[in-house]
Amino acid sequence: MRRWTLRIGISLVVLLLASQLVPVERSNPKVDPSLSIYLIQPVPAPVKAVLERSCKDCHSYDTSWPWYSYVAPISWVVAHDVQKGRKSMNFSEWGGYSAKRKEDKLEEICEQLVNGDMPDRKYRLFHRNSRVTEQERGAICQWTDDSREY
Repeated sequence: MRRWTLRIGISLVVLLLASQLVPVERSNPKVDPSLSIYLIQPVPAPVKAVLERSCKDCHSYDTSWPWYSYVAPISWVVAHDVQKGRKSMNFSEWGGYSAKRKEDKLEEICEQLVNGDMPDRKYRLFHRNSRVTEQERGAICQWTDDSREY
């Protein structure tokens, strides 16, 4: 029994080490600053602070890649979540969106904050300061409402 436990343990260590060799795309592509949401859309300072603290890592090309994003298999999850977030909505490409898409995304921002869907639970687990207070939610929803009328 001990022999099998040892073999399984060694196999897991080898597998974990081998998984580090799987390439993971962690990039922050060069951006055209004129497309940034902050240049296109008026964003009040308190709202910008929340977007920077709680959203930009997955929804912009200004991602901060923490140490654990370099350790498989966690790196796979982080890279996947960032790619998915950027595809869904990217503050760095905001100026390239149609007026309808901007309006839809602004509505989604408020909905997902109110529903507790964003920031993502995994992200909140590792980034405790990303949590959004009720007051911050209200300010963001007010901003998204005002911006849709803009």
